[in-house]
Amino acid sequence: MGNALILTGIWKKTFQRTSFHVLLSGLAITDLCTGLITQPFLAGNGLLNFTDPRAIIHRPEHIKMISTISKGSLVYFGAVTLLIITRMSIERWLHMSRRSSVTSHRGCLTATVLLLIPIPLGVFTAFNTINGTYAREVDTASVAFILVCYVTTFSFYFKVLRIIRQHHQQVEGNQPFQNFGQPAINLAKYKRSVVTIVYILAVFSICLLPITASLAANTLLGCRLATEVATSFSLVLLFLSSSLNPGIYLWRMNDVRRGVKRLFFW
Repeated sequence: MGNALILTGIWKKTFQRTSFHVLLSGLAITDLCTGLITQPFLAGNGLLNFTDPRAIIHRPEHIKMISTISKGSLVYFGAVTLLIITRMSIERWLHMSRRSSVTSHRGCLTATVLLLIPIPLGVFTAFNTINGTYAREVDTASVAFILVCYVTTFSFYFKVLRIIRQHHQQVEGNQPFQNFGQPAINLAKYKRSVVTIVYILAVFSICLLPITASLAANTLLGCRLATEVATSFSLVLLFLSSSLNPGIYLWRMNDVRRGVKRLFFW
């Protein structure tokens, strides 16, 4: 519901959309698909095995189909989410450093490319599930992919914080802030921008690091009962981010919040 409201509020043309809003829409779409596809199938697979342990013998085709959809979509939508979050951090840096010239149309093209990149990883996971095999390469590639995206995201958000800090110091020293001939950053947004970035990084880290650790354990120790349990618990946090993100958008982004409000009070 939250992600659907965010999408409607952004594309209702109640405010001027930027490339950042396009990326935000892509993130809301992946979170929405995670809630509509991945979570129900994954939960259904677990409940079916729990209520009827012999279902894998009596209904192997159903179990395999549900498991394939859940695992394949989990890897795909998770990878798309990471790519979009990483691209959003780069977009924020480009905006703060006055290097952003990306229009909303180019933002749509970028979002489309990000949707296409993880397809091979999702398909490979689905094929392994159909064949009933465990491929350590999938976990290894997933861990490497997560770490690269996380380090990139953290690095660019750190650059954003440094730009805001430099601007704040120059304003306090009554020095004009000039960068590429653009007007100065609105200092009134200084504290809010910093706090927003801290929240994004905090939620991103809390939801992402446990699944990274469990996948790394699978790679090093193999697929064991303890690592499977750890992965299941870490998935709870990973899925929780899909529900928390709309709340962060509404709380911290005034334009998105106003767009959603106008859906009810137009």
